[in-house]
Amino acid sequence: MPQPQISIWGTILTCVEIGLHIYALQAEQNQGLVLDADYAKETLSEEALKLGQQQGDHIYFDDVKSVVPAYELARQGAITHPELSEITTNPEKLAENGQYFAPEYFGPFEPPQSWAGQEVRLQQTLDNGIFIVERQSGLHLAVHQVIGEQILSDMALHHAAGHGDYLFYPLEDCAIPVYELSASHPGVLAQVVNEDSLLHTLCDDHPEYVGMHNLHTEDWGHIHDRPAPKSLFLQAQLNHAAEQDSSHVETSLHLPEAYRLDDIAPALQVREPQEDFFEPSEELEW
Repeated sequence: MPQPQISIWGTILTCVEIGLHIYALQAEQNQGLVLDADYAKETLSEEALKLGQQQGDHIYFDDVKSVVPAYELARQGAITHPELSEITTNPEKLAENGQYFAPEYFGPFEPPQSWAGQEVRLQQTLDNGIFIVERQSGLHLAVHQVIGEQILSDMALHHAAGHGDYLFYPLEDCAIPVYELSASHPGVLAQVVNEDSLLHTLCDDHPEYVGMHNLHTEDWGHIHDRPAPKSLFLQAQLNHAAEQDSSHVETSLHLPEAYRLDDIAPALQVREPQEDFFEPSEELEW
């Protein structure tokens, strides 16, 4: 079957045969893998085929879900393009990325079990690969390295303590990753109980980050300081503050009215996509 001449993603910009009946295609609206339909049905698993979209004689896998057919084809040695030898020789690397791009196929990330020889106990799952964990030094936000490479800015990455597959941030010093992750991960956004506290924490603790952010975003996406307590933007932070006091009543007296546990604060407003701020990390390139 010849390579596709038209595409479900618009005008074809490039189309490279990376194996027999396998094409890496880039079009105006998307990019990914395109396979001859008959070949795909003979070669790929049912689980992989479900992630593609057939049109005519070809099946299309978009930029995100293409990690699944790439993984199966690499394991079979069907990808032969010399520039993709790293994928062919190490398909398990694709599987790790697949836990982020296609958890329905590869499964979700497992939470961290230890850090620097100390046991880590899971406190809360915020999203796939994003957890609140506890160790002897206190509560931490744990973010899988794969997610960090795809989502977080260089400032956020450099601010973390890395161990194994995870990046760790003390709960009282996690404003940067929470701000960035909340734009793409609904589970993180749902835990931000007050935007004012998050913005004030960023402005007070990380003015260089705020300056860089505002320099690279439109006016409507700028970070501006708000009158609010520091580091009381996550529900987990409020819960921890309450546990430190002798009773819930005493805690409520110490916290401003807008930050009591029973109150529901406004969610973060819509922000510019993170890719408008920092250079995105390298994704799978064909």
